[in-house]
Amino acid sequence: MLLLGAAVGCATSSEPTPTAPSEPAAVPSAAGAGVRGGPPPSSPFHAEPSFELEPAPDIPARSVVIISMDTVSAPILALYGGLAQTQNLERLAADGVRFADPATHFPETCLSHWTLMSGVLPEVHGNAPAHAGSRYTGPTMAEIAQRAGFSTGAIIGGVTLQDSACGLSRGFDLYDDQFVLDPTDMRRPAADVTTRAVQWMGRQEGPFLLFVHYFDAHFPYTPPSPWDARYDPDYTGNLDGSDATLRPYRDGERTPSARDVSHIEALYAGEISALDESMAPLLEAIPDQAVVVVTADHGESFGHDYWFNHRGVLWDDVMRVPLVIRGLEHPPGTVVDGPVGLVDVARTVLSAAGLPADRRMAGRDLNRVDPSDRPVPQLAITDPWVGSAWFAARAYPSKIMERPEPAGVVAFDLAADAAETEPLSTVDHAALGGGRAVWNEAVASGADDQVEAPVRSVSEDELGQLEALGYVDPTRNQAPPSRSHSGGRLPGKAPGTRHGPPLGPTPSERRR
Repeated sequence: MLLLGAAVGCATSSEPTPTAPSEPAAVPSAAGAGVRGGPPPSSPFHAEPSFELEPAPDIPARSVVIISMDTVSAPILALYGGLAQTQNLERLAADGVRFADPATHFPETCLSHWTLMSGVLPEVHGNAPAHAGSRYTGPTMAEIAQRAGFSTGAIIGGVTLQDSACGLSRGFDLYDDQFVLDPTDMRRPAADVTTRAVQWMGRQEGPFLLFVHYFDAHFPYTPPSPWDARYDPDYTGNLDGSDATLRPYRDGERTPSARDVSHIEALYAGEISALDESMAPLLEAIPDQAVVVVTADHGESFGHDYWFNHRGVLWDDVMRVPLVIRGLEHPPGTVVDGPVGLVDVARTVLSAAGLPADRRMAGRDLNRVDPSDRPVPQLAITDPWVGSAWFAARAYPSKIMERPEPAGVVAFDLAADAAETEPLSTVDHAALGGGRAVWNEAVASGADDQVEAPVRSVSEDELGQLEALGYVDPTRNQAPPSRSHSGGRLPGKAPGTRHGPPLGPTPSERRR
C-alpha cells in the first residue's frame, strides 16, 4: 500500500427503504459521509473515498459481475474434489479460469467482502460491523467504476451485508438490501436475488458493475427438495439442519457423531447445489464480454470440535474458498495453481475491465503474475476486536496457525494431512513471524487513510439475528472514539487482545 495523496472524488452513501420483492428501487442518497465521532449512527457510516489511481489499461471498458456465494467452502464443491455438484459454476469454469487454492483473510461476512471489494486486508477497514461501515478511505471497485462512468448495482441476499450492518453501499447507484425477513434463515431467497439482478442488468445501456450476494448456503442447512435428500438419502438420525436441532452442537454443549456430521455436510452440499441451480438464469443473462467472478467470503467448519460455524477458527474448510473468473487472458478451462487470496480480486478485475486500480491496493493482478511461480503465503485472522484471535499463514502444502493459549502454534503438511489432524513435530516460527510482520505492516500502512467513526447501536432484534447466525454483538465493550490516539489503528475499536505484537508507528509518524 502506498501513502495517501490528494483526496478527490465523492462518497456515495445510501439508506435503502423497504420495497416489495418484485420492485427493486434505486437507493436514495443519505448524509453522513466522512462523519468523525459523534453519537451512535442511525444510518450506515460512509467515509468519503480518496483516490490514488494508477493508469488505466489501454483496453475497451468491459462490464463486471461479481457473485458472492456466502459461506461456501471450496472443499465441499465437486469442482474442488468435494461432494456438491454445481454444473453451472463448472460450466463457467470451463469458459474461464479456476484458481486451485484461493483463501479468505477473515472468516466473517462483512469484513471479508470489504477486502474483496477494496483489495486491502480486512483489518485495514477497522471494525466495520461495529461502525456499520469501513473507516478506510481508499476506494472500492464500485467507487472506481462509478467514477469512470459505469452504472453500479448490488443485490444483497443476507442480513449481515445490509447497509445498516456493514455500510458496503459505497459507490453503488443501487444497493438493494431490503427484503421480507424469514426469521428461520435471515436471507432473501436465491431466486429473488437472481430475478432482481437480471432485471437490473437488463436495464443498463453502457458498462456496469454488478455485485450479487447469495446467502442460501449459510446456516441453517435446509435445502429444498430434491436436494435435501440428494447426497444422503439413507440417514435415519434426528438432525435436520435446523437451528433447533444444531444449536447445542454450535454452542459447544454436545458433540455430533461422525454419521451425524456426514449428514449435515450432505445437507450443506444440497444447499449449494440448489443455489447453483438458482444462479443459472443470472449466469445465462450476463453479456459474453463481461468479466465474471464467482467466489465466497469464507467457508464452514465441520470438525475440530467447532461445529457448523466459521467465525472463530481458520481450519481449511473455513479458510479455503472457490474462485472462478471469466474474462482473463488465460485459455478457457485453465486451472491456475498456487496460493491466491480474496485481496487479489479487486486489482485483477479492474485490470480486466479496463479500469484503474488504486495504488494502495495490496493484492496482485492475477492476469499478470503466476501464483505458482512466486508463491505468496495467504494470511488470515479471526476477529481481533472481541478477544484473542487466531492467525494463519498458508501456502500449500505448508500451513502455520497461532491460536490463543493454551492451544498455541501448530503447523501442518496439507499434502499429507488435508484434514489437519496430525500437527508437525516442528514449527517454522520464522515463517509465522514473517507473516505477522507483513500483516501488521499492511494494517499500520493503512492507518493514515482511516477516519474515525462512531460506534453504532445494535437493536435487540438485530442481536437476535446475529446470534442465530453464529455471530456476536460487534459493538460489545466498544471504547468511545477519541482523538488522543497516537499510533497504529485509530480509536473506536472494541477492546480485547489483538493478535500478535502491538502495531508499530504509522508511516506518517516514521517520516517525522
